[in-house]
Amino acid sequence: MASIGSWWRVVQNEKDRSSGLESDFEYRERWITIRLVYVSGFLMFLSFGVVTTGLWPYLQDMDPTVGKPFLSVVFAAPPAGQLIFSPLIGWCSNRLSSIRVPFVILTALFVFGNGLYSVVELFPTPHRRYVLLLARFVFGISTSINTLSRAYISTATKLSERTGAISMSSLAQTFGLAVGPIIQAALSTIGKEGLMWYGLRINMYTMAGWICAALGVVYILFLKPSCFVHRTIAAQEAMKTTGFSKATDTYEPLKMFSIWTVMIGYSVLMFFYVSVQTALSPISLDQFGWSHEESLYYLGILITGGTLCSCAVFLLLPQLCKRFQEHNVFLFFAIVPLFISQVVMIPMGSKSIPMLDSSNNRSTGVGGGGGCPIEQEWCNSIPPINQYQLTISYTMLCISFSVGIAISQTILSKLLGTRPQGNWMALYTSIGGLTRIIGPASVVVYVRFGTYWLFGLGAMISGLLLIWMWCYKSHLRTTKKINHAEEMQRMANGVAE
Repeated sequence: MASIGSWWRVVQNEKDRSSGLESDFEYRERWITIRLVYVSGFLMFLSFGVVTTGLWPYLQDMDPTVGKPFLSVVFAAPPAGQLIFSPLIGWCSNRLSSIRVPFVILTALFVFGNGLYSVVELFPTPHRRYVLLLARFVFGISTSINTLSRAYISTATKLSERTGAISMSSLAQTFGLAVGPIIQAALSTIGKEGLMWYGLRINMYTMAGWICAALGVVYILFLKPSCFVHRTIAAQEAMKTTGFSKATDTYEPLKMFSIWTVMIGYSVLMFFYVSVQTALSPISLDQFGWSHEESLYYLGILITGGTLCSCAVFLLLPQLCKRFQEHNVFLFFAIVPLFISQVVMIPMGSKSIPMLDSSNNRSTGVGGGGGCPIEQEWCNSIPPINQYQLTISYTMLCISFSVGIAISQTILSKLLGTRPQGNWMALYTSIGGLTRIIGPASVVVYVRFGTYWLFGLGAMISGLLLIWMWCYKSHLRTTKKINHAEEMQRMANGVAE
């Protein structure tokens, strides 16, 4: 209880105070700012969760002639905005003495994007789809704030604090993603007709945008100079440890092989997570013969359980990294579960996949359900995936993703050292944006070639990544090397407990 109270009061402990790196007042300012940075991640992912749930029906209401191909473009707009602008934001962060002004500007874009999303109806019908596309693109630009957040946390935390800070940042994002659909479900009581207020329609879709915009305005108020104080400590810690008097003297040569190994591992993790999330709906409709209502209900339970699992992992990760070295955590708790998640989904058995009635023209992902469409000929020769396979696979994937995104960022920041990390964190963020654009292509593989190809390729790629990481895991080491037998004994003890 004392540690929880200390966390809320932002009190420096005696060990930190004795280091002499900062006063109690500076410590408090630094951690208040770090926690404000956490909130930015929560806001971005909250908006993504609350808006994405109702995006397709809202788009149809605004323009009944729009088709699903344009919906794919709208879904790709936010990651495209992030992909394009993250490098610019990262470049700027390396050259500014404070990230407060960019934070205010990007949050203002967040408010504008969500506000524009809510007033699409004010525009002529032929233009509404493009206004909505612009709103989502502007929102994507605002999510470049994640680049600033990652770069700042890397320089505003000591080595001993970094894993915990990054885990809490990831937890805030996951919590926002979980709360978003709940808010949209609650707003469904308003209905799509809603009411008119000063010429603006307030309904279940527009209210979601207004809530996010209002939260963005409140957040900007907390970004005033007295609350958001840019403080760094990583360079000071390095100078005290090494005895150098200049921060630039503490820069170590970049280990490019190690850095790109982390980047590749992160990109593969992100790609598979996005791919499986995209394919969940068509898989459940085809493989289990569920209706759309059953699919929404059961997948809602599965995704909620996965989100809770992710939250638990983020909370436990700092303690896990105290017992095991971070490169081993990345290998055994991120890459291995990823491989398991793909292998488990390979179909087995002799049962047949339920097929749609030949008189029904519905097809996967277009509004069908209740079985595999006859157009997917592979359904006649491949056994179905069962619910247990899907549950185990998704659980493994959530563990892999949660550990992977947090620990890969931690390892990357420590490999980069005390130098400004804006450009590298921009690249890290852009990789995430790129995988969210190309990840949905997995549905094409599923529809055309089936589950053997989809998850067989997934098992092969993740297996090659596992072998690569196993062979070169020592290159990801960020702490002093310890005896191998001692490390294995610690891991064995951890498993036994």
